[in-house]
Amino acid sequence: MTFASQGYGPLTRALTLVVALAALAGCSTVWNSSASQSSDGGKAGSGPPTQIAGVALPEGYSLDANRTIVLGEGDRWIGRLSYSVNSSSDAMFDFVRREMANYGWTEVAVVRAETSQLTFLSSGGDRVASVLITRSTLYGSKVDMTVAPSTGSTVGTQPRQVAPRPARQ
Repeated sequence: MTFASQGYGPLTRALTLVVALAALAGCSTVWNSSASQSSDGGKAGSGPPTQIAGVALPEGYSLDANRTIVLGEGDRWIGRLSYSVNSSSDAMFDFVRREMANYGWTEVAVVRAETSQLTFLSSGGDRVASVLITRSTLYGSKVDMTVAPSTGSTVGTQPRQVAPRPARQ
C-alpha cells in the first residue's frame, strides 16, 4: 500500500521526505546552529544563516537555533527555519503572504486562524514551502517555515484515474 493509495496528499509526502532527509543530515551540508551563535551568551543571531536565500524573512526576527535545520544552501535549501518576531501573528501572516510572492513563490493554500498556515509553490514548481504562524504567549509570534522538494507537478492537475477492481465472486 502506498502513500497515494492511503489518501495522503503531495504536501504530506513532501514533509515526509523532509523528515527522511533530516535523518540523512550527516551526509549533506547542514547548518550548524552553534556556529551561528553570537558571543552574547549563546543566543542565536537575528540574521539568517548565510546559506539561506529566496524566502521572505522579517527584520528583527530571532532565530531558534534548537529547532532550525537547513540542508543545502542559497535559494535551493530545504529544511525547517524556526524563528520568533515581535510582530503580531496577523502582521506576520500579512507579511509572509505579501513578501513570498516577491521571491517567486505562488500561494497554493491559506488558513488564517489561531494558528495560521500558508503553503507556497516555488516558481519552478520543484519546492513547496509551508509556513506555520502561532501567537506567542505574551506578544509577538513564532514562525516555522518548512521548505521541501515537491513530489512532482501534482499541484493543480487532475487526480489520477484508477481502474476499477473486478468484482469478487
